[in-house]
Amino acid sequence: MFNKIEAIAASHTLSWESYAIKIAAVASQKSKDPWKKVGCCLLRGDNSIASIGFNGFPAGMTEDWSDRDRRRLFVAHAEQNALRYIKPGECHLCASTLLPCNDCLKSLAGYGVKKIVFSEIYKQDSSSMDLAKYFGIELKQINLKDT
Repeated sequence: MFNKIEAIAASHTLSWESYAIKIAAVASQKSKDPWKKVGCCLLRGDNSIASIGFNGFPAGMTEDWSDRDRRRLFVAHAEQNALRYIKPGECHLCASTLLPCNDCLKSLAGYGVKKIVFSEIYKQDSSSMDLAKYFGIELKQINLKDT
């Protein structure tokens, strides 16, 4: 009887990837960006949360969201903000609500991240998928509605 209960409980438990992408989705809600809110969650090898981040202007900078293209010059990405709080080699998994851009993917590779789960592909540029292959980073798309 106990084994059956354990099996049922295990089938209803979130995977670590789903857990992390849900936390990234919550973090994205802190972004003030009116066009694209992005969140990121970094997990250590034991699946504890090392850091979270969201896209936004650097601290102390006057925020101006009125010009979509100009704001791109200043906004720090969710992955960049999350990486500020970890050491290289500390995390194995990055969960981001948006497929990381090339620059963020290079930074994640430099920090030793081996797997990236994401919920959405950036429509203007999906070249990060090819770059991830080059760096040996596993990519996995997760639909937030399915978690």
